[in-house]
Amino acid sequence: MSGLNKGEICHDAVVIGGGFYGAAIAIYLARQRGFKRILLIERESALLMRASYNNQARVHNGYHYPRSFTTAYRSRVNLPKFVRDWPLAIKQDFTKLYAIARRNSKVTAKQFERFCREIGAGIKPAEPSLRALFEPRLIEQVYWVNECAFDTSQLSIWASRELKESGVQVHYQTRVVAISKGRLAPLEVVVDLAQGEQQAFSCRYVFN
Repeated sequence: MSGLNKGEICHDAVVIGGGFYGAAIAIYLARQRGFKRILLIERESALLMRASYNNQARVHNGYHYPRSFTTAYRSRVNLPKFVRDWPLAIKQDFTKLYAIARRNSKVTAKQFERFCREIGAGIKPAEPSLRALFEPRLIEQVYWVNECAFDTSQLSIWASRELKESGVQVHYQTRVVAISKGRLAPLEVVVDLAQGEQQAFSCRYVFN
């Protein structure tokens, strides 16, 4: 592999991806597991710029998973924890609605109501002015639900601060291209750098 630079330090862990979960994992390893040398690799020029930024920014309360009780219930349990841990990132100043389709839906309105009762998620029928936003020939019922959204910029500020305070090294504009068994350490991670060069890092663990 021409032009491959070898990293001199064996890292305790390499975390691939600087989204919310990648940052949270790196911080957890430093704060809770005592890892001293952690490298977080992010292909963008800043944290939380891919999936964490481009998804619906919804903090799920279980409504979205009527066909998976376990996933729905775990969402219900974790929502208050997320709100408690990142209050500055929470947005609740908007109306949250769920609409149940009349045709080709995997769940009917009655089934959805029963499901919400089983997981303890509060719902109520939307008032007429909100139901008027939907085509009644296509939508069986519209419900007001209790969910919130998150502000990615606030989470990014938190992640940047916590990673720095935890001593996590962050490489931006860097993309992992290979992971293999190493000679001097259990694993070797090869990355493409922004300058077009490649570099290899030795580590004990890789979290993707």
